[in-house]
Amino acid sequence: MLESMTGFGRGEFASDRLRAVAEIRSVNNRYCEISVKLPWQLQNHEQVIREKVHKKLKRGKITITVMLQHLGSSDQQISIPEEALAGRIRTLERIRELAGITEPVKLEHLLSFRELFETGVVDPELIKEQAEVVENAVMEACDELLIMRRQEGLHLQNDLEERVRLLSEHCKTIQSKEKDRLAEAHKKLKERIGQMLEDQRVDPDRMEMEIAILADRLDISEELVRMGAHLTYFSKSLHDDSSQGKKLNFILQEMHREINTIGSKANHSGISHTVVEMKEIIETLREQVQNIA
Repeated sequence: MLESMTGFGRGEFASDRLRAVAEIRSVNNRYCEISVKLPWQLQNHEQVIREKVHKKLKRGKITITVMLQHLGSSDQQISIPEEALAGRIRTLERIRELAGITEPVKLEHLLSFRELFETGVVDPELIKEQAEVVENAVMEACDELLIMRRQEGLHLQNDLEERVRLLSEHCKTIQSKEKDRLAEAHKKLKERIGQMLEDQRVDPDRMEMEIAILADRLDISEELVRMGAHLTYFSKSLHDDSSQGKKLNFILQEMHREINTIGSKANHSGISHTVVEMKEIIETLREQVQNIA
């Protein structure tokens, strides 16, 4: 089943004294790029969260935001370094005077200095509990995101299958026009050879080479066979469980190459019109595949 790279998920988990809420967003990206915004006391846990998410999400630009709340009264005691606080106030007052700012120093300005509000005692058990609550919330958000990505992936798959069916129909249209095209091309080739034979100075070797080149330019059977194989492989890949975005994009590049060759060899108005329509379908497919993980 295909999986889209865009989506949103929200997870919530609580213990007796903690509650964590995680939100995760995902958009298109060539690789897997994960950005995590955790509560400051869990900054050292960021790599663990990133690795756990990466095991579930293989591609996309992923942004994770976590809010952690202490339920009831907090056991953590806040110690305020009064001398350091006074020094920060003097510094802010001096900056205000030098810059000519009339607004007074406010509490919100002081709150930006995190080092002024340190917990008196680091509780290892509390830190461990915080990490567990946050991990559970993030994993729940990740699961919800996966559900959304797979739902969108199913819609993409149905649309891609329909466009592949149209490409197969166009290939059949080209094959149906091939008989008339070859008859017309053979007629022109005979006329060309007849003109060459009228010239007594013609080189037999050159004539044979010219015939071989013209015949090769006429034949599009190999391109049609390869195109059919690419379409079959593309359809099969749509149902694989592994990440398919990069593979599907590569197959489309090969399809585009075969269609270009058919258009350049055919030299037939009806086939040329069909080739243009096939190129438009390929371009739409390539745009859609960019959103597949």
